[in-house]
Amino acid sequence: MTVSWYSRRDVQAVLLAVVVLLGFGIRIFDLTDPPLDFHPTRQLRSAILARSFYYQWNPAADPVLREKAVNMGNSLEVYEPPILEGLVAGVYLASGQEIWWVSRILNALFWCTGGLALFSIARRYTGFFASLTGLAFYLYLPFSIIASRSFQPDPWMVMWLLLAIDALLRWMDTSRWKDAVFAGLLAGITVLIKMVTVFPLVFIWAAVILTKGGLKSRFKNGQFYTAVVLAAVPSVIFYLFNLGSRSSDFFSFWTVALSHLVLESNFYADWLVMLHNQFALSNILLSMLGITLARREFKAVLAAGWTGYFIYGLFFPYQMVTHEYYHLIVIPLIGLSLTPVVEMINIGLSTQHWSWRAAAAGVLVLSSAYCLYVSRSVLVATNYASEPLAWKKIGDAIPAEGKVIALTSEYGNRLMYYGWRGIAGYWPDSGDLRLFSMAGSAPTDFESYFKDKTAGMDYFLVTMFSQFDAQPDLKNELTTKYPVLSEGDGYILFDLRNPLK
Repeated sequence: MTVSWYSRRDVQAVLLAVVVLLGFGIRIFDLTDPPLDFHPTRQLRSAILARSFYYQWNPAADPVLREKAVNMGNSLEVYEPPILEGLVAGVYLASGQEIWWVSRILNALFWCTGGLALFSIARRYTGFFASLTGLAFYLYLPFSIIASRSFQPDPWMVMWLLLAIDALLRWMDTSRWKDAVFAGLLAGITVLIKMVTVFPLVFIWAAVILTKGGLKSRFKNGQFYTAVVLAAVPSVIFYLFNLGSRSSDFFSFWTVALSHLVLESNFYADWLVMLHNQFALSNILLSMLGITLARREFKAVLAAGWTGYFIYGLFFPYQMVTHEYYHLIVIPLIGLSLTPVVEMINIGLSTQHWSWRAAAAGVLVLSSAYCLYVSRSVLVATNYASEPLAWKKIGDAIPAEGKVIALTSEYGNRLMYYGWRGIAGYWPDSGDLRLFSMAGSAPTDFESYFKDKTAGMDYFLVTMFSQFDAQPDLKNELTTKYPVLSEGDGYILFDLRNPLK
């Protein structure tokens, strides 16, 4: 708002600090509740990896526990370099104990750091008030609060993405070698952290360079080639040379085998439902309006970012309608895209009486307070304090020797993390079976499939009883042909070694 006190730098600094500190504070609320509040499969995976590194690096660790922790960590699929997990393990090592919730503090810090980069980007093109509003959306959206405190690399991926975009814009402004190197390095780190960031980054780089003198002039510039090499080399080394066939297998299953989904109208309808549930379609529409109102260079950044997100969605159609965290990059896109709209509103308010300007500020403050209240209520309403002990009991009930196949939650990650017991095989639930059907790899004959899956296994653990009931062939096979070795609260363990006669 265009009033003298509001324009003072010290006042603006205080307002910025308050907005960021509130965003950080809400993310560390209910700090020690187990990491089961948001996509526990991914959170527990990171927790298992961090624990594996901690025991591996800790010379004073119990040798038996070290072997278990390392084996469980090695049993997990590698999707991206476990840099965040290693950082968390380093904190474990420094503190002398495994305190998994430090990951929430770190990701809260990372998310807020990304927010400052978002504010810096927006401030290039809009006023303080509009930029602060975009930052508030980024920090206070309930989905943002819940998702960004989760123990997985995606929240700090968003930080690196925003830092990379800010560095790119700085390089374009200064044309200095050090800024070119910095922009390339940050882009390289971003893609290394999560390969999917290549989609928005490539489009944003192209759009910004085209609006800042064109590609022809850049092709004659050594800075351009240096920045591109720095941006590409880290991820090429890791994803192509380190992961090798695993990267191609991932692409083959999740993109090629499921590519037919992009030809179905239901896919786009479900995508819109996902966007509405997490962000509200009104915010998406206002963001599109914001692109049309933005200045030329900012328009290019926003349009390129949204285009990259759309192309990214076409490459991973299944995840776009099933996994909320695949949409985390939409949060900064909306936050930035709203700023031109707010800027126009602010210009209109500048001619209004101070009372109307105060009323507008009050609306934004109340909106932010409501978002914080909703997020706090969600965190208070969910409590997983009893889960660790329950899974420890299940882990203790499984014989130390022998291989286990399980119909259990999170692909056995709860059992691994809290029960210290890995599984040798996972029996798919109904959701997995639907996915296999979409990919054209669903089992067609139960008996042969059961025989193949249980070959070499000693025990069959069931903890998901609703899924057990939903698969009558499996339930009948186990209950009529195999004895129950042990049974307790939340589990039943069948002995595959001694079939009933």
